Order: sequence, then structure tokens, then C-alpha cells
Amino acid sequence: MQTASSRDTIPYRLAAVDLDGTLLGPNKQIGPANLAAVQRLQRAGVHVIVASGRRHQNSIRFQRQLGLHGPIIACQGGLIRDGESGEIIEAHLLEPETAAELVGLGDARGIDVIYYHLDHLYVGPLATEFRTLYERRVGEPTEVIGDLKILEGRDALKIVWYGPPDALASWRDELTKRFAGRVDVLSTEQENLEFMPPGVNKASAVAKIAEQYGIPCAQVMTFGDGENDVSMLKWAGLGVAMAHGNAVAKAAAKFISPPGPAEADFARAVDAIFARCTA
Repeated sequence: MQTASSRDTIPYRLAAVDLDGTLLGPNKQIGPANLAAVQRLQRAGVHVIVASGRRHQNSIRFQRQLGLHGPIIACQGGLIRDGESGEIIEAHLLEPETAAELVGLGDARGIDVIYYHLDHLYVGPLATEFRTLYERRVGEPTEVIGDLKILEGRDALKIVWYGPPDALASWRDELTKRFAGRVDVLSTEQENLEFMPPGVNKASAVAKIAEQYGIPCAQVMTFGDGENDVSMLKWAGLGVAMAHGNAVAKAAAKFISPPGPAEADFARAVDAIFARCTA
């Protein structure tokens, strides 16, 4: 990877970066090349923030590892919260009746329902291999409660169903129609369906932070690899998709990282952007 110099310049002031599949490699860790790329952006005067589908509490460790400060975008834009103080800048919750309906419907279909509460990560008593897969991917345990219905849909940032890919794919159109205007339905892994408050996404969250910092859209970069990154890849002045990423993410991006090992896609993208700016 290229070494940053004191002459590094770039016409961007804010970079919002996804975690899984972007900053994190297949081993769910930040590799040295990606860490160096974040530091290079910072030295060039770019404010770097994490923009993840993970919980805020799960994302803090990566923010600290990267040496970043300030807000974290969590739950696909459902929550913006300061990484140091814990202050909530903005939170968007599902309507309680809608969240409760999604819980009941998922239970009826035998799906592991994961309840992203504002401060907790709940699941019901049903335990399948898909819950184990989820916990392994995100690197944190869920909190089991006897019946998710006792939450009555309260404080739900999003609801996630984890289960057989074929079943979830076959239900997606039906669920999109059934909950039209009440939730946005997306999939970040073939084993999940995610249900978000309508219109709440990473783009709306990045736009909120850019406005607070007084940074115009044209000076914002976003980096991602999946369906939940599409909104911010389209919105930003420069949306950058990872070479190994989802086809819809690459179609939404203005730039795609050069090919190579997945664990350093982000670093190659940053090097290529600096090279373009220098040229």
C-alpha cells in the first residue's frame, strides 16, 4: 500500500465507512492496511466515522481501535450516538404495533427473531443454528428472554429475522407489500431480513452528521459493500463500493475499489482515490 506523505491532499472532509465487508475483513477484524488507510485519511484532514448495521455498543470497540472520535452511525442509521459520552444525537424507532407484529409473525414462521432494542440485543427462546451464525458474525451474545411479546414493540430500532435463505427470499416481496409504509425491508446477508423504520437509512444519518459539521454533500465520501450501504453510496459526493461487494452496492457507487484480497479492499480504494486526486 502507498505511504502517506505530508503533501497528501484530497477534496473531501468527511468519510463514512461501513464495518462488515468494508473495514472488517473476512475474519471480522481490521487489518493493518485498512487501519493505515483510515489514519491516512485523518492526516489529510478527513473526519472519519463508522456507519454500521451493528449496534452502537458493538461498534464502539472498532471506533476506539481506529482512534476515531465523535458520533457512530449504528443500526443502519437508526441510531446516531456519540462514542465517548454515549449521548444520543438521533434515534428512530419502529412503531410499537409494527415491531410487535413482526415479532409475532416471525415466531409463527419458526424464525429466529432478533430484537434491536435501544440498549439491548434480545432474542426469544427459539434457538437454531441461525442464531449461532448471527452471534458468530457480530461477535456478541444475544440476551434470551422468555417471550419477545412482553416487550410490546417498545424501543425497537430494528427487527431482524435470521433463518433459511430460500424461505426468507420467498417471503420478501410478501412482507414488503404487507408492511408498506410501515417498514423498509432489506437483506444484509442471505440468512436475514431486516426491518427498519421507513426512510431511515445510512444516507439520512450521514446527511445529518454532515449538516452538523457544515460539510456539503460534494465533500463527503462513503464506503460500503452491501445492500444497506446503497443509500449512502448514492447520496455522497463520492460513493465507493468494495470490489468483492454486493452487486447492488457496486451499481450504486461512483467508484469501485481495485481488485485484490477482500481484507484490504478499503485500503486499495483509499490509495486509488489519493492517486486520482494527485493526478
